[in-house]
Amino acid sequence: MSIKYKIDDTKKNKNLINDEIKLSRIKSKGGNGDDRTPPKKQKSTRDLLIEFMGEQRAFNTRMEKQVSNLRSDVNTLKINLNRVIKLNNLKQ
Repeated sequence: MSIKYKIDDTKKNKNLINDEIKLSRIKSKGGNGDDRTPPKKQKSTRDLLIEFMGEQRAFNTRMEKQVSNLRSDVNTLKINLNRVIKLNNLKQ
């Protein structure tokens, strides 16, 4: 714990001997400390890693679902395109 002071007044003589400095103590903004909320604890590296892995797993699951949907859409387009080509060949 550190104590902070501010300089109120200074009186210096020419020889710089017996300088007078008046100080006053600066009170902390938190008061006496009883009503302050306790500081938040930092998460450990392990907890941060576990949290990140959970978020990454959720992200990967979403991406896999989107890729799966895209693959099914491409397959549907491929089937429809093959039908159009087949019909065009029959008409000729």
